[in-house]
Order: sequence, then C-alpha cells, then structure tokens
Amino acid sequence: MVLFVYGFAKLNGSQFTVLSSELDKPMGDVSGFWLTWHYFGFSPIFGTLVALVQITLGVLLCWRKTTLMAACGGLGVLATITLIDLAYGVDASATVMAAATTACLGFVVARHRADLVRVLWTDQHSTDAQGMREVIVRVIIQVAVLVAAFAGTYWIANENNRAPTPLDGAWEVRTGTYQPVGTVRPVERLYFEYNRAYLVVFRFGNHWIEHHFEVDPARRELRMWEQWLRKDTPLLFNGAYELTGDRLVITGTSDNNASPVRLELTRLRNR
Repeated sequence: MVLFVYGFAKLNGSQFTVLSSELDKPMGDVSGFWLTWHYFGFSPIFGTLVALVQITLGVLLCWRKTTLMAACGGLGVLATITLIDLAYGVDASATVMAAATTACLGFVVARHRADLVRVLWTDQHSTDAQGMREVIVRVIIQVAVLVAAFAGTYWIANENNRAPTPLDGAWEVRTGTYQPVGTVRPVERLYFEYNRAYLVVFRFGNHWIEHHFEVDPARRELRMWEQWLRKDTPLLFNGAYELTGDRLVITGTSDNNASPVRLELTRLRNR
C-alpha cells in the first residue's frame, strides 16, 4: 500500500511539486527538503519512472512467486528514500513512514536469508582454488586501482579545480560603479570561485557572466579577461586590490584602460 501511495502520488502531482515562493529564493537560502523536492521533480520523465518502479514493486509484492524479488528491489529503493529523508530534513511523518516500510521489507528479505547467503556467497566461486601468486597479483592490482583513483581525484579537486586566492568567495558592491561594455547595468556582485580555478562571475541583477581572473598576492594585482581560461581574449580589468578582513577595495582601469574603476565590496557569508 505504501509503495502504491508513493507511486501514484508522483503521477498525480502530490509529490515533487515546488512552491513558486521557493523557486524565487537564492539556492543558498533553500532548505534541504525543497532542494530535494525540486531536484527530483525537475525531470517529469525521471519522476514518472520512479513512480512506475514503485507501483510495479507493490504489485509484485502481492504474489508469492515474486515476493522476494520485489522485497529486495523495494528494500534498496526505500532504504535510499529513508536516507534522503534523514539527510535532507524531509517531513518527519514521511521519514517515519519510509523507515517503517524499509523495516517491513527488511523483515521479508531476512526470512529468506539462508537462500540469499547461498546464492550470493556460498555458491560463488572463490579465489581459494587459485595459487598464491594469482591471489597476490589480484590484490596488487586492486590496491593500485584504489591508489590511482584516490590520487587522481585528489589532484583534480586540489590542483586542477582549485588555485586558492585571497579573494575567493562572494562579494557585494557597496560603493562605486563598474559597468563593462555591452552590459545594461552595473555589476552588483562578484564571485571569485574557490572550486573552479581562475573563474570570476559577474552578477547583474538576475544575469550572470563568467570571466577569467588572475591574482598576484605579493604585488596585490588583479586582472580579468573576457573568457574563462582564455587570456587571448579582451582584457576587462587591470588594477590592484586592498583586502582588509571582509572589506575589499578594487582600483584600476577597465576595457583596455578606457575607464577608471574603484569599487568597495563586502564579503557575503554562506555563499
């Protein structure tokens, strides 16, 4: 019954729907619940597919021949839903319902534990029949793959994706005006992205434009170019900065030394 309710709720529009007031909030201000709701409801195809899976599992649970198969599949689905509910702060009643259903499915699966252990473990081929040399080679290969995966992703995160600068973070313009050529209004916020090296984003109201930037902390110099990772594109800004706590002052010229710029900005927290 719970699987049927979950499934038809998605098909009939009582799940994965988002309030207009939530859609109008900055992402940083959206709660985990509404963020999750919007994410799963963003694609009607995905939501419908999840609904059909849940309904199908509910039907299969009703027949003795397919009970175990449906319980195993449903246990994975409901355990994932319960984890999401707990981690993202979904409504308490829904979390309790998901957890209770997960426990019920776990009970059904547990009654067949002897068969599952035999199929998934006992009857599986073991490496015991192999020689010690083959076992050692297999272990070495697995360890090498683990180390390579860890080292590769660590390098991507800390060397390829990040090149920390003193300016990293979100900044709001307090005084001064900077309106690059081709824009219809002055810059309101600057985002020097910590998790994407050399990327600075200009915000103009509800419009965002990406550019390339580089900082020389020793000389306190700041330069910005038209396109991210393309220093052969037009130079947008060339100047210096002064950083004192959460206060940033940028002075220089923009658009190939055509216009003087002086901006005073303050850091935005939790951005």
